[in-house]
Amino acid sequence: MPVISWTGVPDIESAAKLVGPRLRQLRTNRGLTIRELAERAGVSKNTVLKIEQGEPIAEILLTRICNKLQTILPNLLSAPEEVESAIVCIHRNDPAKWHIAFRRMRAPKAIKDFDQVADPQERRRLGSVGFVSGFVHTHDSALPNGRLQAATLDLFGDQEEPGFRHSGEEFIFCMSGILKLTVAEETYMLYPGDSAMFDSSYRHRYESGQPLDATEVTRSLMVWYEGNEQAFSVRPDEECENDPH
Repeated sequence: MPVISWTGVPDIESAAKLVGPRLRQLRTNRGLTIRELAERAGVSKNTVLKIEQGEPIAEILLTRICNKLQTILPNLLSAPEEVESAIVCIHRNDPAKWHIAFRRMRAPKAIKDFDQVADPQERRRLGSVGFVSGFVHTHDSALPNGRLQAATLDLFGDQEEPGFRHSGEEFIFCMSGILKLTVAEETYMLYPGDSAMFDSSYRHRYESGQPLDATEVTRSLMVWYEGNEQAFSVRPDEECENDPH
């Protein structure tokens, strides 16, 4: 029986037990049954059931499921260490928590989504040669039963992903460089100190507005929450799926 592994995850059994209930909550928030999610992701119903029960599954299948739930694996791996009654959760800056968020199609096969890239110079190198267009550093400081989530993004060049959409609201703050924000059909350029807030049920995409060889990295702070949504709000967006930009 082949060994199942997830890129950048050293303890897959513990990770799967954390991912399972979080993925189940996302599915129910989106008003999807196990069968509906399985059909959208092109996997078996049993595959969805296994991961929701905390069992590891092949990374390629997990990625399909995450894509259809409009999330990425690092978002499901963040867990507060505080007890359930905590009113404050602290996020410590840990370089090891930087992951590849948007791998480009032209990248070598050895470079995979969710790989950990702790060295900022290596992140810059992968971005400047056009192998990766985005890195994410998820802030694992969510309150128990809280709705807010946060992450820091480092972006390089244009985005190959068509974008994401989910219920709730989203806030983005440009820390350095130039952030190119697209919401629905409108594009906005944000500069250091600029911010935007928008309805995240519309397709949205983050990109760098700078050339790949820019001396300053485009870095932004993203804060969002997942609302309770109806099934109609996450129907496949044909325009989103067919338009590479």
